[in-house]
Amino acid sequence: MAVTTIEVSELAMFVLAIVAILVGTAVNGRVASLRTSGIPPAVTGGLLFAALAWVLRAWPGVEFAWPGTIRTLLLLVFFSGLGLSAKFAGLRQGGVQVALLCVAIALTIVMQNAVGIVLARAFGQPAALGLFVGSIPFLGGHGTAAAWAQTPEASTLPAAFELGIAAATLGLIVGGVVGGPVASRLARRARSSPATVADLPAAPTATDEGRTLGDVLSSDRWLKALLLIATSLAIGEILQHLSRNASLNLPAFLTAMFGGILITNLADVVRRPVDHELAELVSTIALRLFLAMSMLSLKLWELIPFAGLLAAVIVAQVALIVALAAFVLFPVLGRDRDAAIASGGFIGFAMGAMPVGLGTMRRLAETLGPAPHAFLIITLAASLFTDTANAIAIQALLDWLN
Repeated sequence: MAVTTIEVSELAMFVLAIVAILVGTAVNGRVASLRTSGIPPAVTGGLLFAALAWVLRAWPGVEFAWPGTIRTLLLLVFFSGLGLSAKFAGLRQGGVQVALLCVAIALTIVMQNAVGIVLARAFGQPAALGLFVGSIPFLGGHGTAAAWAQTPEASTLPAAFELGIAAATLGLIVGGVVGGPVASRLARRARSSPATVADLPAAPTATDEGRTLGDVLSSDRWLKALLLIATSLAIGEILQHLSRNASLNLPAFLTAMFGGILITNLADVVRRPVDHELAELVSTIALRLFLAMSMLSLKLWELIPFAGLLAAVIVAQVALIVALAAFVLFPVLGRDRDAAIASGGFIGFAMGAMPVGLGTMRRLAETLGPAPHAFLIITLAASLFTDTANAIAIQALLDWLN
């Protein structure tokens, strides 16, 4: 059957993303297992829409082409808002645990690729192809898989691009589904600790005292928050340009976060603190929309040619990452609520993408309580260390295997 492609506009995708989130919220509210497991509504609703897209492609033969510009912008908005909440005092407090998480990420890179190589050989494929079901698609994501598939080392590997994209797609789904339930189970085993008590809602600060509902809904307050985020994005663009001139490959979301960090700490120096509450609200909305849009664009039918290898890979990689989260990361981070929520975020970004991990953590924080320290260490370690360490390891392994 001939397939007709329908181009979806940015506005239509925006509307569908909101609908997907509302549908996911309704489904999560009716299904107890979804409601208690911390699965983001964007993942639930987006998967339902992706399944419907698969049905429409089979009959009557309609496929959707999704735009990507608005998704990129929403991701940058989220990370700039996250940067606006990161103060240097908090960075110092998370120092040791950030280092421990970096060690766990390095261990993850080694073990994910070892699993991929073993399974590729077991299915009669070149060992180097195992990297495309290892840390390239899972820790790296779709962009990393596409980039490495263009290298000379990958040109002789069969279907490296297709396999990497399929693994990244499936990892995105599994990361969103598995992270919440595992973290919820760990939270039930978590010990009470001073860090947990410290995360209870604090008394209003001087900037919050005396605010009425009108102050909260004031357009002036919203405009200031949007100005801060836009300025963070502008600083991020400058940092991106400087990094390219210095032959550094810093991702755009990381430079946007640096822009937010710079603004919030300079604001503290001049004693004009940033409106963190509203900035966090804007960034959370951006994250939810980004997740929904990513799930909408999934092409589930592309997984069929690699069903056997991918099934084995997913089972093995999930077992590996869950074991690392439960038996390595959770204990070394303190076995408290923050450690449980951080472990859920680790599963999300180690299996799929950083936004999936952070989306899972946001949802867990809504049900288990705030965990700013968990967000800090996961964001810093994953953003500052993962891409560089993964790139060095992949290049070394490709050279060795070839």
